[in-house]
Amino acid sequence: MRPTRIRTAIALGLSAGAVMWTAASSPATASSHAVTSADTDWWEAGHYDTTAACKRAGKAGVERHKWAEYKCRPGRNDNYVTLWARGGGSGAASARTTGPAAG
Repeated sequence: MRPTRIRTAIALGLSAGAVMWTAASSPATASSHAVTSADTDWWEAGHYDTTAACKRAGKAGVERHKWAEYKCRPGRNDNYVTLWARGGGSGAASARTTGPAAG
């Protein structure tokens, strides 16, 4: 093949991939599940050195009604674990405004 044909084939392949990627990430239609604020209201509640410390803090927050549920996920680097929380009672708003707890 000539270099021009190779470049054309590569360009067509990349554009086809871009079209498929755009179609997959297009906005949802009206018939799909509507996203509510309950689906997207996770916030960072703190950063911890170990997963066990994160889980202890998460359980304590549930018991104190600061949040309804929690999850511990790896942080932005390998040095800490992030506590994510969502929902909750009257303490949920104050937990967001006071900042993450040290742990």
